[in-house]
Amino acid sequence: MGPINGGPINLAHARLRHAFLRFATLTGADLRGADLADADLREARLERADLSGADLSDAQLDGVDFANARLAGANLCGASLAGARNLTTAQLHEAEGDAATVLPANVERPLIWTVSQRMDSQPMAARPAPRRGEEARTEEQPQGGERVSWLIGGPRGLGRRDRDGPSYNDPGRP
Repeated sequence: MGPINGGPINLAHARLRHAFLRFATLTGADLRGADLADADLREARLERADLSGADLSDAQLDGVDFANARLAGANLCGASLAGARNLTTAQLHEAEGDAATVLPANVERPLIWTVSQRMDSQPMAARPAPRRGEEARTEEQPQGGERVSWLIGGPRGLGRRDRDGPSYNDPGRP
């Protein structure tokens, strides 16, 4: 795992969902975009680890050391970070979380997490469903009761002579 001298490990984009990594030493590890959803990382060492874009949703991160870890775009929704060490508010502002994310008592929950949670929980304005027998119409209907037939080439009556001008089928038409 990693260079022979014990250097950082590259687990970028790894699928580690439901993994048991309790007490793991992942100091300086590249975990960008890794799937760590519902993983057990309790008491792990993630100092200087890059967790940018990682999915840590519902993960157990109790007691993890986050000293200088990068959490930009990491999904912490529903994760438990109780007792996490060296976790800063600045790190959390870069991450995504929700009301179900458990934070240590000494770290303030980012306001954006609660605002976005409220916006997501508000019901969307429902569009009325079309009545039975009606089709949903997304295009504008032709004026004057004309029907458009794309198989024939346009509105009905285009081949007929208009009152004021020549027919569209008139060979003398420019």
